[in-house]
Amino acid sequence: MLSTIKLQVSEIATALLEVNDNALSVDALKAIGRQLPTTEEITRLKEFGDVSKLAKADQYFCQIMAIPRLSERLECMIHRRRLELDIEEIRPELDIVRSASREMRTSERFKRVLQAVLAVGNALNGSSFRGGARGFRLDALLKMRETKTVKGGPDCPTLLHYLARILLRTDVSLATFIEDIPHLEAAARVSVQTLAASVTSLINGLSKVNTEVKYARENRSTPAHDRFVNVMTPFATQSSRSIEAIKSMQMTLDADLRSLLAYYGEDPDSPEAPKPEDFFALILSFSSSLQKAALEVHDYEAKVPPPSPTITIDKSEAEEPSEPTVKGAHDAKARPPSARSSQGRAAGLSVGRGDLDQAIRSMRTGKRRARPNRPLSKIFFDGARS
Repeated sequence: MLSTIKLQVSEIATALLEVNDNALSVDALKAIGRQLPTTEEITRLKEFGDVSKLAKADQYFCQIMAIPRLSERLECMIHRRRLELDIEEIRPELDIVRSASREMRTSERFKRVLQAVLAVGNALNGSSFRGGARGFRLDALLKMRETKTVKGGPDCPTLLHYLARILLRTDVSLATFIEDIPHLEAAARVSVQTLAASVTSLINGLSKVNTEVKYARENRSTPAHDRFVNVMTPFATQSSRSIEAIKSMQMTLDADLRSLLAYYGEDPDSPEAPKPEDFFALILSFSSSLQKAALEVHDYEAKVPPPSPTITIDKSEAEEPSEPTVKGAHDAKARPPSARSSQGRAAGLSVGRGDLDQAIRSMRTGKRRARPNRPLSKIFFDGARS
């Protein structure tokens, strides 16, 4: 250990007394804490006369034995060095999870997707006791991609593909509802339990610092050049504000997550309740599967040519052609070209071409677009019904 630190024995002892951050790194402080003299070694060294005749390791022990409560001091010094870094890591993660929680509560597109899922489920189960349900468990979302349709054709092999086709023909933006929840993916990678443990560690660490500062003030036999109280007192005062803010954020987040789980039908007090990160991961997985299914439905329908219109000629009308009236001719001229060219097509729901193209492009590239408030495009095309 001494060869790793590369300081003289007296320099190490001085750095510990003066709480010198530049002389000793966090790794060095941890190494020192693992190599403290035992009670038996301390007794034997005190009984030895000429310290200069001892080996380097024993001389080092003689130097640091004079430092009171060295183990506790080392913990405080390590905590002081780690505090700023820990807060920089914890605060952004708390913000991410809190933002994802609030986005999940406010996403209107996600709620409309859930409404569509419930409607499809009730339609399928209408003749059984499962019909007329007021809700469903969210884990059922992942089962949709495993539920095969009756015919199971390439156009709609699973129930998830059927849902995707409904959403594309109703409102194409529903398939990319994850755009309303931009923090979802990052929140799924954050362990809330680990965050809570880190906040507790910060609180306990500050408590140890305050305890050691109090002890050092009351202890009148401190070695010379001991700056522990002078360094740790302002540190404890400044850190208490930051840690209290982190603690308040963690408590608010815990309340938000419990409310979110209850909002979506889960019992937060149940041992079977999902962890927040698992809950976010479930929605993220469903979104990814839904977008994939929507792309497959879109690509299949793009490959299949629209059915040719069947024209039936009435023989009586063919034998006795009627002359066009003035009103009929006028209507034909007044009708816009798009309306005239759409005759013979099956009537269907219309979606904005620009919205569809942009949504499909977003699903292919994985890049989500900002959705400013703007009026819908007036350019439409007809979608064929199956």
